[in-house]
Amino acid sequence: MKKVLIASFTAESNSWNPFNQKLEQFRLGYDEEVTDNVFCRELFEENDIEAIPTIYANGGAAGYIEKDAFLFIADKIIETAKKHKDELDGALMFLHGASHVVGLQEDAGELYILERLREILGYDLPIVITMDPHGNVTNRYTELANIIRCYRESPHWDREQSHRHVAKLFVDLLENPRESKPEYVRVPILVGGQRSVSADEPMASINKMLNETEEIKGILSASYHIGYSHADSALCGAGVIVVPETPEYQSLAAAKAKEIAVFVMKNKERFHFTGYALETDEAVKEAIETEKWPVFLTDAGDNATGGSYAYNTFLLKKFLEQDKLNNKKYLFASINHPEVCKELLENNEGDEVKFSLGMDIDDESTPVELEGTIYKKGILNTFYAFPQKIGETVTVKLKDLEVYVVIANHLTAFREFQQFEAAGLNYEDFDVIIVKQGYLYTEELEVAGRDIMALTPGMTYQNVEFLEFRHLVRPIYPHDKDMFDA
Repeated sequence: MKKVLIASFTAESNSWNPFNQKLEQFRLGYDEEVTDNVFCRELFEENDIEAIPTIYANGGAAGYIEKDAFLFIADKIIETAKKHKDELDGALMFLHGASHVVGLQEDAGELYILERLREILGYDLPIVITMDPHGNVTNRYTELANIIRCYRESPHWDREQSHRHVAKLFVDLLENPRESKPEYVRVPILVGGQRSVSADEPMASINKMLNETEEIKGILSASYHIGYSHADSALCGAGVIVVPETPEYQSLAAAKAKEIAVFVMKNKERFHFTGYALETDEAVKEAIETEKWPVFLTDAGDNATGGSYAYNTFLLKKFLEQDKLNNKKYLFASINHPEVCKELLENNEGDEVKFSLGMDIDDESTPVELEGTIYKKGILNTFYAFPQKIGETVTVKLKDLEVYVVIANHLTAFREFQQFEAAGLNYEDFDVIIVKQGYLYTEELEVAGRDIMALTPGMTYQNVEFLEFRHLVRPIYPHDKDMFDA
């Protein structure tokens, strides 16, 4: 029986988020939960492989990670590798690729983990990695792993499928040992996920090229890494990785990686905001006036999936300033304010309440005075394959308005209908639903009569070329647009 190390570490570390991420902000799991989140259980059982789990650590998107918090996570992986090094046959991991750690020489937590694992395991054992496309890759990263492949789709509806695909490649590598070295080409583009949705061009054509490349004899995998757009780091940027089946196809893999990278650069001007992207005032006006139903409007500058804390009251105030709301019913899901949520939870449904909502940490989160009636008390759930309760919600109907505000005591974005249901809500009861994200996720997108992305200010401001970066490798598009030929 072969034995393999498994681990999962997720973090998107936003430079514009002023709060460092602490260990208690990570959702941690051990033993069977690690196996479940790497999606390898059935495949391993079928192939007589024993998984040696380390840790499942999901920090989502937040600020830079405090070093002690990161080292707690990394040490679980490293110490388990040391303990079992003489019996291990390889390692299969999910490393998102967008973590940054305060005071860490390597900057990225993923690089630190891989460097330590190679020190322990050497270079003879395979290390295989599944990544999120919004993670960063570098030449050194590819030197430390045998296979690297990211999800294709954004939104990530192929997440589980991609994990299983990479796990199969890993099992084949265990059963048929051979050299495997990824070919990497840096692509000087950093446009962010909201301009790289896979249903839009040029991503649709890029993914088609990747799929076709994987059909070529001698090519094991191909992936395009969009990169993480809201960290001021030299590691950030896009990249292409193509992995050959055997060393004899190394030059083919290198040629295909370059070909894909050249195609991306030729199509750089086609990267665009998905959906109906509008500046704030235009977005509000469109949501109020459109006859499409339902409207899903995203507060992109306060994107809880990209490193913001969903504290902002900016967009709520914009709607409350309007003279007319066109007889529509509005739902804000949700605004994160733990103290206010705690106070409101002491009331019963139907009670009248007055409160000040807004964390007042910046111009976008200044307080707004509200009064209304407790409409629903509910649960705040996570999303994706294994929804879990992470907090509570209170929905308040504002006085004399058909405006409903979900106040939460934890950070998350309402991306799936099960999250609305857990909060005691049905999205179909509302005409306009405002959520704290960038692009819409699959369920919402499929039912939206009109999807609008409001290009609001905040920690995840989407016009990244106007943000001040000091450490990016320049030139890079679109930050240095004038230095690139059209």
